[in-house]
Amino acid sequence: MVRTTKENAGKILKDYLREHGIKQNYVAKKVGISSANFSSRLNGRLKFNADFALTVSKVLDIDPDIFLK
Repeated sequence: MVRTTKENAGKILKDYLREHGIKQNYVAKKVGISSANFSSRLNGRLKFNADFALTVSKVLDIDPDIFLK
């Protein structure tokens, strides 16, 4: 089964980071992408796909279902 992300996945992640006091730069570094690339995914300029959701979920140790349909 192919999983897709919710349309507001970037906002969900952005809100999660703010609520938990986690810097975007920290997560970007852990994921292995630039801060600009990470920001673009959060803000919808680049695709926030299921692979990205799973990677971010592993880094943050959270359930990926918050991002997936």
